[in-house]
Amino acid sequence: MQTTENQNEWINRIEESISKRYIKYYEYKYFNNIKEINSEGFGKVFRVKWKNSEQYLSLKSFKTFDNATAKELVHELNLRRDVDFHNNIIRFYGITTTDQGLNCLIVLLP
Repeated sequence: MQTTENQNEWINRIEESISKRYIKYYEYKYFNNIKEINSEGFGKVFRVKWKNSEQYLSLKSFKTFDNATAKELVHELNLRRDVDFHNNIIRFYGITTTDQGLNCLIVLLP
């Protein structure tokens, strides 16, 4: 049986990356004009504005956020980092959590 620490290894890595500022954390309360634009097997995608900006961002949510989802998120972030230089790649900006703190969402620039 795995210990709780091992079960949360990937979630802990994400939290550590946020605390060390390797990943930017956005306060969810500053997003506005939130509109769902897609719903797929993994979760939902929303179009949002940040504070008073005219720039639209996307929030990608997950149906469940457990250690397996966190592991896939870390894998996706590593892939994005490797191809970030390309103009056709959606840019990763950071992470946020809902007001209730129930779900982790990734912040992307479409």
